[in-house]
Amino acid sequence: MRYEKWLELGLKKGLEDLQIFASRNQSLKLTIYQGRIDQHVESDVESVTLRGIYQGKISSIKFENENEDAIEGMIDRLISNAKALTADEPAIIFEGSESYPEVNQETFDFSQIDMADKIQLAKDLEAGILGQKHVKQVQTTTYQETANETTLMNSKGLKLHRSNSYAYAYAIGVFEKDDDIKTAYDIKLVKDYHAFNLDEMIQTTLEKGWAKLGGSSVKSAKMPVVFSNEKFGELLATFTTIFSGESAYRNLSPLKDKVNESIAVSSLNVIDDPLHPDAYFQIPFDDEGVATAKMPIIQNGVFKGFMHDLKTASIFKEKPNGHSFSGRISPTNMVVEPSDVSFDDLIAPIEKGIYITELQGLHAGVKTVSGDFSLQAGGFKIEKGQVTTPVKMIVLSGNFFTMLNQIEAIGSDLKFGLNNVGSPSVYVSELSIGGDDSKAS
Repeated sequence: MRYEKWLELGLKKGLEDLQIFASRNQSLKLTIYQGRIDQHVESDVESVTLRGIYQGKISSIKFENENEDAIEGMIDRLISNAKALTADEPAIIFEGSESYPEVNQETFDFSQIDMADKIQLAKDLEAGILGQKHVKQVQTTTYQETANETTLMNSKGLKLHRSNSYAYAYAIGVFEKDDDIKTAYDIKLVKDYHAFNLDEMIQTTLEKGWAKLGGSSVKSAKMPVVFSNEKFGELLATFTTIFSGESAYRNLSPLKDKVNESIAVSSLNVIDDPLHPDAYFQIPFDDEGVATAKMPIIQNGVFKGFMHDLKTASIFKEKPNGHSFSGRISPTNMVVEPSDVSFDDLIAPIEKGIYITELQGLHAGVKTVSGDFSLQAGGFKIEKGQVTTPVKMIVLSGNFFTMLNQIEAIGSDLKFGLNNVGSPSVYVSELSIGGDDSKAS
């Protein structure tokens, strides 16, 4: 009822349209070190973003833990901000989509799980890694959960609601063998607390750590590279801005004039799928109230179009496609569609190459406009179609747009990351590897 009153007040003060985007975020974070609670933080934050149109100009204002008595002042500030605007850009409050997708995903109430059980989970995760071979210590163990509820209402009669919850846990193990020290962890995210598998989490962390020990560099060369599913997803996530209508509008995307042109090998298909069954989150509408829908980004190697919010859709004279999140254009669940090729079959043709399982510097080492990247990396040698010894101290360099045309094969092992990007392993014919030639083996 209070939001209806806010809408009425805004219209009385002269706003042509007003939208309320209200979000409540509840979270819990626990960290464990040496069997003791190192950190216990709980938060419950309500935030509201008001977007209003005044004399053809749209402005917004955000505030937390709203006070009913302060709303009138916030609306006055919104109007004042609009008066100060000089840019001539579309001002739109959305009336609503014809229909909205149904989310078939239950929201688990993590608060019903006893706090002592969550603490014990983290302690047991730490204890299960400590004492194992080559484990020097556990740097930290973390359990975190989040529940979010969102309500969107506007003066055009639109009323929408969405919610989600999740938890994740991980331990950072420090592994040592012959003066070679490595860290390893495996983040397990669940939508239901009972999906945590402690033994599996411990074993995965240990196997990741053991596999890294004893690595060496390689001689600098251009060679075949296979990205793990996680790492290709992370690299793609860094470049998602090139698919944004805002980037095209600002001339910051090299794809601006390449809609319906080939930009990659014909075997590459990238979609944005808000309801993908393997994704961690299912999203029925964006922050402007536009319904989301499955959208091809790259289809058989052809770029099919940009993600838009209301503003850029109006500028490009296209329909909005539900990609406005947190004040910017973002994908819902971007997915590299997998093939039916197993990982073993993917690497079988490679006589000498690198399997990439670590990437560092994904922001500083990437130029999204040109596509150039130069990243510290690690992984394993591929020799005669087999993953063999670990590799460290290398630099992986190339160009993202060139690389899209050098994809030899795509695997079947689709995996989503916490960044809402999913990918299988991807085999690229050639990238530059900078190694330490003096220490290469």
